[in-house]
Amino acid sequence: MPVEKMKAAVLHGLNDMRFEQVDKPVPADGEELIKIKAAGVCGSDPDRVFGKGAYHYPIILGHEFSGVRVCDGKKVTVFPLLPCGRCGMCQIGEFASCSDYDYYGSRRDGAFAEYIAVKKWNVIEAPDETDLVALAMSEPAAVALHAIGMLGILPGQNVLITGAGPIGMLLGQWARLSGAYKIYFTDIIPAKLDFARERGFHAYNGETVDAAVEGTGFSEPLAQVLAAAGPKATVVLMGNPSGGISLTQKEYWHILRKQLTLRGTWNSMFNRFRDEWAVTAEAIASGRIDVLSLVSHRYAIEDCAKAFEMLKKREEFSNRVMFVM
Repeated sequence: MPVEKMKAAVLHGLNDMRFEQVDKPVPADGEELIKIKAAGVCGSDPDRVFGKGAYHYPIILGHEFSGVRVCDGKKVTVFPLLPCGRCGMCQIGEFASCSDYDYYGSRRDGAFAEYIAVKKWNVIEAPDETDLVALAMSEPAAVALHAIGMLGILPGQNVLITGAGPIGMLLGQWARLSGAYKIYFTDIIPAKLDFARERGFHAYNGETVDAAVEGTGFSEPLAQVLAAAGPKATVVLMGNPSGGISLTQKEYWHILRKQLTLRGTWNSMFNRFRDEWAVTAEAIASGRIDVLSLVSHRYAIEDCAKAFEMLKKREEFSNRVMFVM
């Protein structure tokens, strides 16, 4: 019997993204076949295409996605991390800290394709009324929820977030739902600050804040956050650095003399004790958080090279770029 084919965006090396026909995956035992409906381009994906590269080639990227389960047509999204299930952290449900994890869309083939076969354990069902493009924003929304949860925001507190891209906007929305009074943003791109203001957020004005998220991975915003944080404030470090991070003596003193709490965050919680994906799915379906307005560009998978070239050139304003099947 001939092997069925499907459309996919395949990365063959740095600067070498191609639209191709590839073998359609066949689910193994314990897997389900998902027909992809929408897949978002994470901020880490252009770096895999143009910067540091991928773990191996060829590879299909894409770890933020939604689709329908082929067996029953149910709308689903997928937790992209595949924990080993053997290490100490896996034994207590801290799968994001697994010492030997796999990952759809970075370490193994992902969702920039028509179909993907995934472990049944990783599949999250969504309410029938959920918009599938919105559902594809589940992964960044769950990651943002996790980061905001680490701040322990009390009602009426002020929060600073560095980076007003799509993750920043999701952080801001979760902070608002957590009871934050004023939510400030910084960004080097004026259009992104304008976008934040349109959604009721504020450009940072030098006020002391009770909590902050550093979302860029650069030294200058980190220094700004440490200076803005008030005594005993909590700062969550979320930005993924592309190079070294440095602090001056004065900047480091902020940590000591204000007795700041610094916490790192990566990924989200997905276990039987704490399921941030279930909370996210409900919030998206009910409209408690707005994700569709963060989708600035929609492309067919055939235009994968064009989409990444647009992101590389940065000649136009963009938030989340989405491949819609």
